[in-house]
Amino acid sequence: MYDHQTRSLWSHITGEAIQGPLKGKQLKPLASMPQIEWKTWMENYPNTKVLSVPFRGSMRESISLDSYERYHRSQDTGVSGMKYTDDRLPNKFLVIGVQVENKNGEKHYRAYPLTQKGAHEQFYNDTLGGVPLLIRHDKGSFATAVFKRIVDGRTLTFTRKGDYFAQDESETQWNLITGEATTGKYKGKRLERVPAVNIYWFAWARYYPQTTIYSP
Repeated sequence: MYDHQTRSLWSHITGEAIQGPLKGKQLKPLASMPQIEWKTWMENYPNTKVLSVPFRGSMRESISLDSYERYHRSQDTGVSGMKYTDDRLPNKFLVIGVQVENKNGEKHYRAYPLTQKGAHEQFYNDTLGGVPLLIRHDKGSFATAVFKRIVDGRTLTFTRKGDYFAQDESETQWNLITGEATTGKYKGKRLERVPAVNIYWFAWARYYPQTTIYSP
């Protein structure tokens, strides 16, 4: 992507300007859920404003059209002839890419493979670079949420409790859309969300070759 003021080119994976007057500058990533059903979003954020954009043809046809359908089905990697392979996973394997910075300022990277078959939801308690994490991915909506498992200085362990909910060892219930505790000891507390991206393995490994891969 490029900015209109300087026409510098930016990586949408790292947020860094890779060419142009702003080369080396870094955009700050925002933690969000990359995809979620509209009904579920509105149940949790009823005051949402909607960005209205022009559509070609009917709205339904425009939303369903995927200009990259052939690319997703192929084994092509990269653009403009650029190729990259890291044999630890197949190039087009989908992963959740997570980056954290620990208290010493050290950055750590991990890829969480998205299983092609089996459970509808993936749910992990993990620790990356000394940072306790909760990773949750819903295969139906493709929604991903990554949170720090620390509340009031205590590291919590979570179990899945139905769609979009989890419970810790104190039996506090947590909404994984908002990250907020809805009942129990920590009611009203909110988990800190960590930026994450659903991405092909070859792209994540190309930018973060030092990444580890999660294994349950």
